Amino acid sequence: MENNYKTMIAALSDQIERVRSEQLSAGTKYRLMGIAADLHEVTEGLREGVLVLVSREAVLDADVNIDFAVEAECVLTMELEERLDTTAEVHEQTAAVNAALGELSGVLSETDSQLNRRHKDEEYVRLYESEKRRYMSSGTARRARQTFAEWRDDECYGHPLLENVEDYRVEKLLSLFAKGVLATRVEHIQRAKRYPGEVTFEQLDDDNPLKPKVYRYYAALRQLVDFKDGCLVVDPVRAGRHFFNSRHEENAKAKRTAFLHYMHKVELVQGELLRLTAAEQERVNSTSAEAAPLNFFAPSKLLKVLLAEGWFSLLTTDEKRFDLVWREQFVEALMHSEWGELIARTWAVADKRLSLKCMIIGTLCDAGVLKGTYNQLSKQLDFDGENSATLAKYLGMGKRQPYAQWVLEYVGRSD
Repeated sequence: MENNYKTMIAALSDQIERVRSEQLSAGTKYRLMGIAADLHEVTEGLREGVLVLVSREAVLDADVNIDFAVEAECVLTMELEERLDTTAEVHEQTAAVNAALGELSGVLSETDSQLNRRHKDEEYVRLYESEKRRYMSSGTARRARQTFAEWRDDECYGHPLLENVEDYRVEKLLSLFAKGVLATRVEHIQRAKRYPGEVTFEQLDDDNPLKPKVYRYYAALRQLVDFKDGCLVVDPVRAGRHFFNSRHEENAKAKRTAFLHYMHKVELVQGELLRLTAAEQERVNSTSAEAAPLNFFAPSKLLKVLLAEGWFSLLTTDEKRFDLVWREQFVEALMHSEWGELIARTWAVADKRLSLKCMIIGTLCDAGVLKGTYNQLSKQLDFDGENSATLAKYLGMGKRQPYAQWVLEYVGRSD
């Protein structure tokens, strides 16, 4: 928010001083009328353009280059004294100017009060999100994404390892600290709280100028961000409050941009961290599933129930041939085939059960047991309200499964 209210008030002050010192003349009342009108214009502009906004939101640049409390006091000193040799008309316009000055002073004072009021958390959230949108739409954010992609592809061959991710994150945090973004906060931290299990800076060289205070900087950062699932996540309320309370610091806007820039880079690399964590969890789950005794009964039972549902009779190409007995025998034969163990092992992973059911149905569709396209078939299935497009995709994956040929041969043999 750009404003020039201080300049406008100074110009009005000059006009008032000229009238105050001039010889009373026929034009005095008109000059006073003009000043009163200008005062009203400035007051209304301030009221509608600033006061209304700061009454609703935490605004960063409303008081750039202006102290509203000081200006409120200065405006009151501009009041005109009543002249002894004045006319009734000049007397009336002098009173109008003084009244307008009082009104302007009141709006200035109220604006200062609203700027210094206790803001709501949601105001700070909107402030942070507004600043983040401004940054994310900038060329700086676009270049950050580009340089990150180059680092991932060129230096990590497209697959960063955990140590690459951790080193990158530390590097960007150190750059954030070096920019002085958190310097004011660090000044007030005498004993830095340690956060074991989070980011470590032990690898810093002894001659690194940040090393003596690095954990103070990290403690200051943790006042603005949380640590969840191995990732630093900005708290919008606390970050927005910090932006607002530090708005008068030197280079405040540049510091806000630096905070958003380096936390953006941290967020990008943490995406790789989440990918690695998910892959490791899947490996652990798969290992656990392989180590556990396989349950053949559950998938066999539930597949029989699935194929006994009403949709099958509606979509089968031959209801007499592919009756309930045929379906149960099909499941029994499949689970006793060479692929039974694979199906049971897949079933042991809860997240894979939906796709497994769809893929088996898909193989029956490919074998001519069911009619219609995958999309048509998916709309007849009711799997916990799952999106039909997702179901259609899983149905189509059936033809790529190792047991797809077995299903084709089984259907042909049972003809």
